[in-house]
Amino acid sequence: MKTGCKRQRRLLLPVFLLAVSAMLAYVSGFALPAGVPEARAEDSHVPLEPIDCPAEAAEGQDVVCFLFHVPSDWNDIANRPMELPVMRFAPLGPEASKPPLLILAGGPGQSVITLQKKIVKNLQYLREDREIILMDQRGTGPLAEDMLCPKALGEGEAIDVDALVACVKAADADGVRLSDYRTAFAVEDYRALRYALRIDKWAIIASSYGARVAQGLVRRDNEGIDRILFNGPLFLATRLFDWKPEGKIDDLIDACNEDDACRNAFPDLYWDYQRLPFAMRKVKLAEDAVYPAEAQPYFYQNRLNALLARNKAALVPADIAATVTSVDKALAEDAIWTPPDPLPQSMKRISLLMHFAVACAEEIAPLAEQSEIDFQQPLTMRFYRKACDRIAEVTSHTVKLEKGWDKANKTARPTLILNGAFDTIVYPDAVADSLPFFTDASWVTLPFGGHDVLSVNPCARTLAGAFLAGNAPEKLDTACAQNADLSFLLTPQQARK
Repeated sequence: MKTGCKRQRRLLLPVFLLAVSAMLAYVSGFALPAGVPEARAEDSHVPLEPIDCPAEAAEGQDVVCFLFHVPSDWNDIANRPMELPVMRFAPLGPEASKPPLLILAGGPGQSVITLQKKIVKNLQYLREDREIILMDQRGTGPLAEDMLCPKALGEGEAIDVDALVACVKAADADGVRLSDYRTAFAVEDYRALRYALRIDKWAIIASSYGARVAQGLVRRDNEGIDRILFNGPLFLATRLFDWKPEGKIDDLIDACNEDDACRNAFPDLYWDYQRLPFAMRKVKLAEDAVYPAEAQPYFYQNRLNALLARNKAALVPADIAATVTSVDKALAEDAIWTPPDPLPQSMKRISLLMHFAVACAEEIAPLAEQSEIDFQQPLTMRFYRKACDRIAEVTSHTVKLEKGWDKANKTARPTLILNGAFDTIVYPDAVADSLPFFTDASWVTLPFGGHDVLSVNPCARTLAGAFLAGNAPEKLDTACAQNADLSFLLTPQQARK
């Protein structure tokens, strides 16, 4: 980053990290929350700089915040420093008797600092006797606005490649190098943070893409890991675009047909789902509609996939029935049909440049020799290939991965892997390919769970609590996951409102 821009970024810091009543300073009287061991810059070759915490985190929280100074390029640590925000939450009880809990977010491109209120609230049941540590992965969050590129998100959160490329060009001209934003460098950041905070071992919760960062820590810092909890993991061996998530809708329809209440409420669900795409192609749309009727089946499938990913399986039968009713009515009356509000996988809080820096290197480049027709998601693969090619045309600073980047190391650290059978983002069964790398592990798939089961599924939270309390993975009581009952409480009348 250019020196002038870095200075401007520092001056803008209060905009992103709003002031609370007390300034943190390196003085002899500086008091940390109870149960949090003191860490100072001189404890490490990598400096920690105290800063004001976000105001919204202050109420009811014992938390200290830092800027963590790391090299932009871990292959050349003398040049181009980078600042990463860190939040360290004290335990809710009198002391921290268990290892701190490091949270690794997904995406790639998700910010834990942006989501800190939600994270801390969701994990409250784990905080009685342990700290929570949040650090934004490089390229994400409020201190990485050059990487966010919100202008590239169009209607329905579709990504505009031209706007994305314009963001890359602007960032490149400002001295931002996409090559700095890679999983391997993030791993070094978290490893350095553990040393800087003088933490012997920490437990890790890694969600989605965060699993790859956690696997990097297994390789580079296994001695610093107490145990790992994976939530809907995207492992190194898992390919994101080479599977067909639409089959999960079929699985849910089968589940509905096996449930008496659901089958009675939606007796035509199977046939409605089969004929809906063809009916959509015949409807009239408003003259100012962005996409033609031919594209509507594709967007509607994305909507159903998003419902499953968001753990809203019970809403899918009603959504299909209501959509069929609206399409049939529009066709019968020769009237304009209004598509349902889109529910894509949310990209609003994703750092788009960081997302593509990682995705182009880790998902697209290794599959360069394969034809798009060979992939289970050819349209998605075509889009990402086009975007990655365009990005490579305007900057020479793309990520070049070292040979063996996708090779995982084995670990004997206690490991719990949680995911949902109806995850439409990461292929749920792909866990089997990575399971041999975790020699002390338990894998539990929640029957009607989506992508992030830990935030919403009571069984997942019960298992997480028991595991992080110290229970051995093989001794966990997983009976709650065997309950496959799903109550479809919606009536046909409700579905057709």
